[in-house]
Amino acid sequence: MTFSADPIRLCPRLLPRRWGRNAAPAWCEAAPRPQAPIGEIWIAHAHNTTSDGAHFGERLAQAPQTMLGELGRAPPTFRLITTAEPSDPISADGPLGLWRIIEAPLDAKVIIYDAEGAPPRVVRCRRGDALRVSAGARLVFPSGVTALEMRANFTPSNAPNAARAQRLLAATEKRHRAAWLRDPAMSVELWTLPKLSFLEPDGETCHVLMALTPGVMIDGEALNRGDAIFLPAEGRRVSMTGQGAQVVAAYPDLIPTQIWKHSHPPKPAALALDPAISMRTPTNLEATMALRPAA
Repeated sequence: MTFSADPIRLCPRLLPRRWGRNAAPAWCEAAPRPQAPIGEIWIAHAHNTTSDGAHFGERLAQAPQTMLGELGRAPPTFRLITTAEPSDPISADGPLGLWRIIEAPLDAKVIIYDAEGAPPRVVRCRRGDALRVSAGARLVFPSGVTALEMRANFTPSNAPNAARAQRLLAATEKRHRAAWLRDPAMSVELWTLPKLSFLEPDGETCHVLMALTPGVMIDGEALNRGDAIFLPAEGRRVSMTGQGAQVVAAYPDLIPTQIWKHSHPPKPAALALDPAISMRTPTNLEATMALRPAA
């Protein structure tokens, strides 16, 4: 099946906040800076504009089948918080949110109000920690924190209600594709890129991709750290390069999608322990590696 919609590059919105930082040079470097401390960066949201100046939400509404696919589910939202002092309470407005701590002081703690009138809870807030929150929760981040929120905008009818915010167990990320969250409302993954890979939409659902590190290239166009693209469900095939660079991918489904196509080169240690491979000639070994199935 062949589709033709292009990926949509989103323009981030940098918003001033009393508790924000005077500069956030590591994130969304090409975006205009307000003359005030930056506290929130809306990376992917229906109210963002696209690189061609269009309103992203209107683009979705104009062609819902092409944009959202067979499942018809709204894409997740991405937001970045940066603090120079403790933040005001930040509301979790969607049905489900995942907060990932990008940077934090060693002794940092986040204050969580699970619902209106609920007593506060204090939870550890270290680099790499993940917090799963539901609608109605409010979080107060300490100073010196950078936190990334991925928020679901689709509410599944069969999803269990988890009203209390939870700190998730850290998962190994020593793989090309590591799951940060699996839920009927949203999946969030960390991709570590090989030298060359491809995105092949399948017509079922949409994806939002954000560059977590520098070096990501989509069809030869560089993404700064924090820049995002929306990949329509009925989109065309695009290339992605940047060996070792990392991308956060989110989509409104529990089942892992198979749009990311690339070959996994075998690890040298695995080759050395495989007698069937180690006995082959270099020429045949290269052919074997080339024939390995795509991820």
